Amino acid sequence: MGEPVVEILSFLTDYFGEDFQSYSQSLAEKRVAERVKQLRLPGQTEYHQFLRHDPGEPACLARMLRIRFSSFFRDPLQFELLRSQIMTSLSSTRSQGGFLRCWSAACAGGEEACSLAIVIDETMQLLEVCPTVQIFATDVAEDALEIGRAGYYAPGSLGGVTLRQLGAYFTPEGSGYRVSPKILSMISYCRHDLLDPNTYAPPESLFGGFDLISCRNFLMYLDPQAYLRVFDNLFRALNPGGVLLLGKAEAVPDRYHAHLARIFECGNLYRKLQTGRA
Repeated sequence: MGEPVVEILSFLTDYFGEDFQSYSQSLAEKRVAERVKQLRLPGQTEYHQFLRHDPGEPACLARMLRIRFSSFFRDPLQFELLRSQIMTSLSSTRSQGGFLRCWSAACAGGEEACSLAIVIDETMQLLEVCPTVQIFATDVAEDALEIGRAGYYAPGSLGGVTLRQLGAYFTPEGSGYRVSPKILSMISYCRHDLLDPNTYAPPESLFGGFDLISCRNFLMYLDPQAYLRVFDNLFRALNPGGVLLLGKAEAVPDRYHAHLARIFECGNLYRKLQTGRA
């Protein structure tokens, strides 16, 4: 990583009190290059000076580094596998009055958390079971969490929603759609920094114990050391027998191959084995 980019990430870390130095070299250099071009500056050194003196620039670059693109039912195959296999096995083991605990990590505006809630609700109706569902949706950006709490989305983010789901779980409002109170009631939005070295799970969850964790398309933007550190925490927070969802470009570290079983040849879904690494 070029020295100016290293200094830029160090500046952001000091400025916000959060870890920006764990992002991958390729992501950091790409985002800085984009800002250099947008601002028509000569290079990274000049951008570093601009960053230090413009009061609005640190927040702008931070938003660019924290990629927040999401949509409902992104990667439809993974959600279909979850629907047809995973949620059935999870829900069918929950007795009346039991709990089903999930974590949507790096949730952005909540589209993934709502998608999980819809899949769970559909499966519970099909199986006629009624566990208490707790979905903890976390992100480091408070403005993203506010979008999730509001539950209001533009039509463009609903491309993966079926017509039946649209009618059952959304209400047209203005130029967009409002998620039903039933779905929102299943989700708790709370701020959590996956790169925080002092915690491994959202404190609001009483530290882990999840039956399902989805952390998709976040690990891929980290350097190898941070990738492993965050994965350690995800594994620790997952119950034995629980299910982990990763993004298409993400993989289980070698040291966890004996402790996570791949459920399908595709879909990047894994089950934590009952014995072994805690």
